[in-house]
Amino acid sequence: MLLDLHLTADTQWLLALLCLVAIAVALWFVFSRLARYRLIADTPTARIRSAPQGYVELIGHVIAGEDGNLRAPLSGRPCAWYAYRVEELDDDGRTRWRLLRSGRSNEWFQINDGTGTCLVDPDGAEISTLHKHSWRAHTAFPAGLEQHPQGAAALLSLQRGEERYRFTEWLILEHEAIYALGHFHTLGGGRDQLDLNQAVRERLSHWKQDPEALLARFDHDGDGRIDLDEWQTARETALQEAQAEQQALHALPSMHVLRDPQQPRKPYLLSTHDETRLMLRFRLLSAGCFLAALIFFWLFIEVMLAK
Repeated sequence: MLLDLHLTADTQWLLALLCLVAIAVALWFVFSRLARYRLIADTPTARIRSAPQGYVELIGHVIAGEDGNLRAPLSGRPCAWYAYRVEELDDDGRTRWRLLRSGRSNEWFQINDGTGTCLVDPDGAEISTLHKHSWRAHTAFPAGLEQHPQGAAALLSLQRGEERYRFTEWLILEHEAIYALGHFHTLGGGRDQLDLNQAVRERLSHWKQDPEALLARFDHDGDGRIDLDEWQTARETALQEAQAEQQALHALPSMHVLRDPQQPRKPYLLSTHDETRLMLRFRLLSAGCFLAALIFFWLFIEVMLAK
């Protein structure tokens, strides 16, 4: 074999086990990336105005949420979505970055494809963006030393000219083209139907939790208890309120929402890369993981044949 390994029995079995685990992990990534590639390739693009309810693919342009653009926490740039990471260079003499803090926005934004607008809940989504920026600085806070929890140490670092902190930011900007694959649901427009019997039961149960208010509202004869006739009046009142709620739902305009399907075989993807580039990315990732699996399989054979 190519490697002339000399291993003890315990080391040989330990390395063999590690190789098998690595092969399993690499193959899992192969099939998961291929599954995403096939989903993107096989799912037809829907139009928001006529999209079916369920798992759909949308392509459109980003519109900021109802409260307008967000501000990216590191660069301060206006955006519809952001994620960031702040790292510090360790003092061990090697180039190793230690995570200080990270985060991402969960505020909703919108997609418009020319036929309609859809609200997008980014929570739980796998998000890839064209706008990724990374830079270094002397302090852990881009705004300056006054925010640094260790101001003296940061000032000394600045005087030495060391850029010990690395910032990385991912952004989705308003008006960018965006690809989305997730669970599409339309609210309002007469689509939402209440279970009137269930709604009545819930109201009555809620009223029972406050006996004094129940008596004040329905004890018409003032005897301190709710008799059968008064309870029937309470049921009729609960039904009328449920019917009024149903009418209010019917009067709401249609509102389209895209969110996480929360199903293992249906990933939630948002990307400002175009569909073709996204498919290529998953194919390359799958190929790279397959190559890694082959390398670990070769190492496994080398370890097993070691003397």
